[in-house]
Amino acid sequence: MKNIDTELIDWAIATIKTKYHEDVALLIGQKGACKIPTDEQKLAFDFFVPCSKKGYQLAETFVIEDMGYDLFSMSWERLEGIANLQERITFALMNGVVLYARTKEEEERFLSLQQKVRERLADPVYTYNKSLAQIDVAMELYKTMMFEEKLSHVRKAAGGIMMYLSIAIATYNGSYLNGSYGKLQYVNEVMAMKEHPEAFDTLCNEIIGAKEVLKIRDCTHRLLKTVRQFFLQRKRETGEQETINYNYEDLASWYYEARYTFRRLEYYVRAEDRMSSYELGCYLQIEFDEIQTEFGLEPMDLMGVYNPYNLHHLSNRAAELEQYIIATLKEHQVRLKIYDNLHCFLEAQSKKSY
Repeated sequence: MKNIDTELIDWAIATIKTKYHEDVALLIGQKGACKIPTDEQKLAFDFFVPCSKKGYQLAETFVIEDMGYDLFSMSWERLEGIANLQERITFALMNGVVLYARTKEEEERFLSLQQKVRERLADPVYTYNKSLAQIDVAMELYKTMMFEEKLSHVRKAAGGIMMYLSIAIATYNGSYLNGSYGKLQYVNEVMAMKEHPEAFDTLCNEIIGAKEVLKIRDCTHRLLKTVRQFFLQRKRETGEQETINYNYEDLASWYYEARYTFRRLEYYVRAEDRMSSYELGCYLQIEFDEIQTEFGLEPMDLMGVYNPYNLHHLSNRAAELEQYIIATLKEHQVRLKIYDNLHCFLEAQSKKSY
């Protein structure tokens, strides 16, 4: 069909000027928006920015011959979110061309948002954190996928995971997926970027070619693992590390309470009670992970040594970690309230001044 993008732009601008002059701030276009590669890639309208409730009425969706058109609204608030890399359609803002502006100030506001994206993408710490947010979305999709049995639902989830991981990698590279110009193969876009997981395209193609639910799940798991490893190896820190003053008296208080759990674990290991030992071990592992972050401790792996046929590995490791915590407290001059017997406790209490 004959390309009518120019004529439709003229129609949209004329409609705004005659019916919505005080209600629409901007009309934004994009080259090749929603086209296929064989279409003529001319500038076409994409979205508009309303500035009143009436302005939203400009929205139109329609078909001419075999081509679909969608003139939709985008609020300033949503554009701000896109500028902060909170959505996957960064290209809609960055590829946008102002076709009509009610005022010069509104046009400059739009251009300043494009500049804000450039600044955000140039900040390696900001982009790293935004990449992790996209990976979190992919992980949530994967959790849902694991309980799906219908092939179409599993394929849909895998496709979503591929997309969000692609966005994560693009963001890490200080870039974004270019969703216009008739191209939708974001996997290829990722592979053309400076840094990317080497096997990313291979794993994505395995997902695309898989015919069974279990195969798709397996391929998707390997894809997620590969991308997560890629990011773990490239962790970005802020320029100056903040000096943290840990309150080791609080760690001592944690230890006094935890001694009760250490003691229970010792007992149930000796009793060869597998279930109780496992539950207490998991409880302590959760606590260890929390105090590791809270007090800047070394990683404390307890459940990695769990052996259902030799529970003593668990209690021995717990004892080692307990001694590590005690040594840390002594290193930081914490006076531990540990007494050999009741007499020692009462004697210490009698010497306290209130």
